[in-house]
Amino acid sequence: MNAVIHTLCWYLHSLAMEQPCLPLLGDEGGWLTAEQTEGFVEAGADLLYASGLRPGMPVLLSAGRTVNSVLALLCIQRVGAAAVLADPRQTPEQVLNSCAPPLEVPFYVKAGGSLRRPALLLTRTQDGACLNLPLASSGCTPAPAVDDPSAPAFYIFTSGSSGRKKAVILSQGNLVSNLLDSAPLGGYAEDDIALGALPLDHVFGLALLTGAIVLRHRLYLTAATAAEELLQIIAREKITRMNGVPSLYLALAKKARAGEARTLRTGYIGGAPWTAEQFRHIESALGMTLVPVYGMSECIGISCASSRAPQAERMAGVGPFYPANCGRIIREDGAQAAPGEEGEVCVRGPMRMLGYHDPAQTAQAVDGDGFLHTGDLGYVDGGGVLHLTGRKKDVIICNGVNLSPRRIEEALLSLPGVRGAVVVGLPDELQGERPWAAVCAGGTPARILDGLRALLPKNELPAGIIWVDALPMTGSGKPDKQAVKELIRQWRNA
Repeated sequence: MNAVIHTLCWYLHSLAMEQPCLPLLGDEGGWLTAEQTEGFVEAGADLLYASGLRPGMPVLLSAGRTVNSVLALLCIQRVGAAAVLADPRQTPEQVLNSCAPPLEVPFYVKAGGSLRRPALLLTRTQDGACLNLPLASSGCTPAPAVDDPSAPAFYIFTSGSSGRKKAVILSQGNLVSNLLDSAPLGGYAEDDIALGALPLDHVFGLALLTGAIVLRHRLYLTAATAAEELLQIIAREKITRMNGVPSLYLALAKKARAGEARTLRTGYIGGAPWTAEQFRHIESALGMTLVPVYGMSECIGISCASSRAPQAERMAGVGPFYPANCGRIIREDGAQAAPGEEGEVCVRGPMRMLGYHDPAQTAQAVDGDGFLHTGDLGYVDGGGVLHLTGRKKDVIICNGVNLSPRRIEEALLSLPGVRGAVVVGLPDELQGERPWAAVCAGGTPARILDGLRALLPKNELPAGIIWVDALPMTGSGKPDKQAVKELIRQWRNA
């Protein structure tokens, strides 16, 4: 990839100048054209700048899946500030204190208003003062032009094995590089209408937004999660492409009736493993081509298959390393693995994060040569296709979301009567992995689960709990998680 990289607002301006009437962003309130989108972004950026937001400042954004949330995100980028992307269900305090060291931001922003009269609710962190900013021509001094795609632009959160979240810092260049590199591979078309059903505080959702602006196609945003509702949207809006984890595609394939999703042409699939049978079933039921991708918060794109490759090749692995990336498989002894030999997946390139909010975490993850050590295990076959085989890091990936075993263990240990707890991830046909627990305690599994429901979200609840008199330990005195997995497997098969 040798293309010159620019900011998202640079690409938006070019699109608005060349195709002003192109419907670009849509939700249940209707559609905005490229010209309307840029107009709102310019006005909003001027207001944010006049209110004190400056390039480089982190600002918390409640990132809902609506057009107005996207406008707010683009306004922040137009100023040159960095959007700290938050799940709308969380309070600002929960977000900022979830990582170590805690993040400090001068403002937080929430989108409001209607599609035709969008507004920003800007709150100063220091004194809680709120400003309601309608995105309309305000007569403010225009925000200075910013076109630095390498500057910090996004903070997104990912769970590590420690139970504390890590704040990943990405640039706009990270996202744009990913889309330009994947453009020849992803089966894109000028008349594409993408389904934005993934969270904007997740790299998969951010990639969809970047694709619409950089590759010039429509994006329809929705907070819907039920398969039946998503299928109705696909049929009504004539959706042609989407990103998703295997469980989402399987849910759509299960509910789809003849012809209901036949406008779908292409979809990126990633975030969890799939079987060949599931892959074939999804393509057959939905009439679409799946393109496996592999990435993470710390490196948006690592590998990608080609939409033109035969099905057997696409479903066997997660594609070759992106052309712009330099990928290595590193053995346990530090040597580079031969083709077919397993090791840790390491990658360097323009899609790799700038770093973590905590420099010590960055130093642990990125080596002196600039390679990100992903913690994932895999091998590259003779055809250059990357295959993932497992993970070194202790994280459970359920529906593409990282879950921390330690967080679940701490919740279990906080319950009365629980003397010890170990949580492990086991394969699940629909969700990739689910947490399971081995517990030393009095009471019953049902009582423990009832207690956990008050402490954890639904996706972190163990799929099952087994009772043990004593937890198996390693020679160093740590819980033996492999032994726990075997105990649970035996219990499930009994």
